[in-house]
Amino acid sequence: MAIAKKVVKTEQETRSEMLDALKMVSEEKNIPVETLVESIEGALVSAYKRAFGGVGQVRIEADFARTDFRVYATKLVVQKVVNPNTEVAWRDAREQDPDVNLGDYMEREVTPAGFGRVAALTAKQVLMQKLREVERVQVASEYADKQGQLFRGTVSRLERGDVIMQVGKAEALLPRKEQALGESYRTGESFFVFVVDIRRDSALRGPALVVSRTHPGLLRNLFTREVPEIAEGIVELKAVAREAGQRSKIAVWAQNPDVDPVGACVGPRGNRVAKVVGELGLEKVDIVRWNADAAQFITNALSPARVLSVQLKEDRNAVGPGTATVIVSEDQQSLAIGKQGQNVRLAAKLTGWRIDVRTEKQFAEEQAKKMFSVGAPLLPSSNSTVTSISSPLDSLFKVDGEDVAPSVTQSSASVDDDATQTLFEVSGDDDEGEETGV
Repeated sequence: MAIAKKVVKTEQETRSEMLDALKMVSEEKNIPVETLVESIEGALVSAYKRAFGGVGQVRIEADFARTDFRVYATKLVVQKVVNPNTEVAWRDAREQDPDVNLGDYMEREVTPAGFGRVAALTAKQVLMQKLREVERVQVASEYADKQGQLFRGTVSRLERGDVIMQVGKAEALLPRKEQALGESYRTGESFFVFVVDIRRDSALRGPALVVSRTHPGLLRNLFTREVPEIAEGIVELKAVAREAGQRSKIAVWAQNPDVDPVGACVGPRGNRVAKVVGELGLEKVDIVRWNADAAQFITNALSPARVLSVQLKEDRNAVGPGTATVIVSEDQQSLAIGKQGQNVRLAAKLTGWRIDVRTEKQFAEEQAKKMFSVGAPLLPSSNSTVTSISSPLDSLFKVDGEDVAPSVTQSSASVDDDATQTLFEVSGDDDEGEETGV
């Protein structure tokens, strides 16, 4: 008896919760009760057939005021019943309708015992689903113009590697592919995220907002937030390159020559860039000076390495502007390339140029081989430009005063450059590049 009372109590509680959910969805989300009832009754038909093996034409009659659910099935009147789910005996049918004949169809109540609890649970699930759909539409409408912006979110839960966050009144999805390398996420933890997508289809599962911790826009927005000169347009953030969780480079520029764009981003005692780095989980950030001259920009982007000269070869068929062959001294090669090629790779992303790093000796040997090979051109192509940054190679390849050094297009090995990073240090000038490594 104790068990039976417990079951009845649970069923009553379930029905009460369902009724409360119906009222909440109808009132708060401004959805007509009739619309909700139609959705629930449709779901109850499927639940009945699944749980009790019903087939054929079935109708559910729901009385939400009394939380009463009744099932009606349309059956064929026959002399002898073969399938009770779809047929009813003529003698039994006459008790309900004396005028019924063989071959007629009639509707009979077939509410099974225990269906009330199944119906209440199903109705509650339908209401919750409807609520999520309505919320998705509302979130998509509210955040329609918020894509590409920065928000602070709090971790709600973890789902199979994905992170579900609370952003304002909306839920946001941080997929595994948008999570920064080395970051861990715990319930209740709060941090900034970048909105990359707003899913407007109410049929999709999951939150409407999709956010990222790896997108370059996150870094751009963090600097805009921390540096008033960027927010006011005094300093322009020209380019961003990221390997999230490891290292990033940004290129900044100021039209006013009296404004130091790098210093503005670093801030007094490095406090501005330190806040950005802290938000990114101690990801290193290099701040370099942008330059309209591609060779000088590439030189700046490769800092802290010191570049001797840059040779540009444009390629109209390539995705980017072309290839830049960078000449460095022997002791600067590993610094220019960086650990596992990271420094030169980020510089290439930042500038848009494909960058090949060569030492003076490597470059001289390759030029000598090309100069003395059969049919090799003695003069560089018309679309190649050599920019010298004080190089001892200037006098090596001259024929009657003409530069005969052709382009080079192969990369060399990489070496660890961790020892070159200096906290909050600004080094170099406009001629040799400028960088702040954090």
